Amino acid sequence: MDKHRELETRIAQIKASGEIAPPNTWITSFNVNKNGKKYTYYRLMKADPSKSNGKVRGKMVKYLGTKDSKAYKAMKQAIQRRNQVQVLLRQLQALEPVSGGKQAKQPPLTRVVLQLMTQVQHLSNQLAEIQQWIESSNQQNYQSFVYT
Repeated sequence: MDKHRELETRIAQIKASGEIAPPNTWITSFNVNKNGKKYTYYRLMKADPSKSNGKVRGKMVKYLGTKDSKAYKAMKQAIQRRNQVQVLLRQLQALEPVSGGKQAKQPPLTRVVLQLMTQVQHLSNQLAEIQQWIESSNQQNYQSFVYT
């Protein structure tokens, strides 16, 4: 039971540390060209089952602004907290016995899909950071070229 309590305590600490993003939500970026400059903005999306034809489609939930905005940073942290809680909940479910003394087993396909979704979200966040770095590098190179 020590492991069980430890997991519950960690979940409670994460939930107490700030907002937890709703399930099936993610951050997407979009670019806008204004006066020859490229601006990147972010929005919170959620899965929209009403339009699904076997594909995951998103519906905008909230505009988050730029990478420097408080809303974007807060939601990014909220999603990280949600993902941490989901991992801990899965660990907790694996510890809890089902009636008859057997441990609860999640179907293998579901487990794989959840792992893949977590990996895709992580890679998406990394890609967004790389894109931001490239854009800032390009802007710095352009400015140094113009001023020399």
